[in-house]
Amino acid sequence: MRPDIPRSLTTALFALPAAIVLAVAPVAAQDASPSQTETPTAAECVEPEVTPAPVTDEALSMPEDFRIALFDGVWQGIRDYYVDPDTNGLDWEAVGDEYAQLVIATDNAHEVYGLLREMVELLEDPYTNFYAPEDLGDPEAYDPSYGGIGALLDTSTAGEDSPGLRILYVFEGGSAKEAGIEARDSIIGVEGDSCARIVDIRGPEGTEVTLTVVSPGEEPRDLTLERRRISPVIAPEVRRLEADPSVGYLQVLALSGQETVDAIDQGLTELLRGDPLEGLVLDLRASDQGAPGVVIETLGTFVEGEVGEYHSRVGNEPIDIEPDDLADAYAEVPLAVLVDGETEADAEQLAAILQDQGRATIVGSETSGQTHGATTVDFAEGSLLQLVSYGFQLPSGETLEGVGVTPDVIVEDDWLDYPESEDPFLVAALEALAAEVGEEPAETESAG
Repeated sequence: MRPDIPRSLTTALFALPAAIVLAVAPVAAQDASPSQTETPTAAECVEPEVTPAPVTDEALSMPEDFRIALFDGVWQGIRDYYVDPDTNGLDWEAVGDEYAQLVIATDNAHEVYGLLREMVELLEDPYTNFYAPEDLGDPEAYDPSYGGIGALLDTSTAGEDSPGLRILYVFEGGSAKEAGIEARDSIIGVEGDSCARIVDIRGPEGTEVTLTVVSPGEEPRDLTLERRRISPVIAPEVRRLEADPSVGYLQVLALSGQETVDAIDQGLTELLRGDPLEGLVLDLRASDQGAPGVVIETLGTFVEGEVGEYHSRVGNEPIDIEPDDLADAYAEVPLAVLVDGETEADAEQLAAILQDQGRATIVGSETSGQTHGATTVDFAEGSLLQLVSYGFQLPSGETLEGVGVTPDVIVEDDWLDYPESEDPFLVAALEALAAEVGEEPAETESAG
């Protein structure tokens, strides 16, 4: 169960996602662009600066009673619900005394927001932050229904030597899907500019944008696409692997929402039809969004009993798993779980529990070590407090915060650079599953 957090603190949020949702329907295919090797890396492509809109003097004034109420909400929220009762070694009472006087001394709203942001930053916790309304920006900028191409882009690895913007997921019904754009493809140009910038891909609904797209091992291609409004849901992908149809594949990029629980259950049920299932690969790479309830529901297929604990300032809750309707059918099916450095939060907890219970072989690279849970508190005037409010630990008391999950089989390659048939993580997972049942793995292409 999730810790019993008050109703005003019940929006689960583990981190601002590393991936960014975009939205693009084919109009025409054009001549291929220069090869991917000529494409600058994302580190060489700087996003243009956005000049904030001017604020009038009238908008800067904040009445004293409002300032006091806002300060109390932020300070008390951390005092009462921050996961560490010692507030990371800070004397939070003294901090409150100091900043309360500063907040009372000014009626400038932007100065008040700055003081609250500064106070929260004293915790030195990257997942506990205060956001002023202007920090959150125009709702159109982060509303997932804006006009775009219908793709989830990986920005976490686009820093040093990754050309372009790599695609993690393509939404059903989006124009990118219709254009034949797939996960693992990269956008290496926008309107002839070899610097692919997110701001240039977005745009008003109904307008067009020409993208240069490349698939692993193939030549670049230009596609002119229409920007559309979509309401993206990151659905799990469940199927049998082409490399070995006796092995099922379940990819979950977002462990959140009842629709995810239902899709996983439906997919795992479908996998049981037909030829016997000799193994299952659970792909949690780049999975950084979720909620504890989905983890608990998913675990019911594979383990049972007390598998860990959530701890918070309002009490501890054991993670007690009841077997679900699929548990018997999957009891003898070997399980391999894929993770990488972008596997965070609920996905890390899921992988750690399956490993700790001896139920799965973990394949990949060390996870992020960001397993604490955060909660958001919305204030009336549009500001927001995000604070880490609960933690996770295994039955032994071991916590993964700042440590992460260490895989049983280490794979360090950048999997988005490979087609699925050559994916080093999948190759290693198939080998691990075959070893568990004492068989030779199905032959796959070399990962080079």
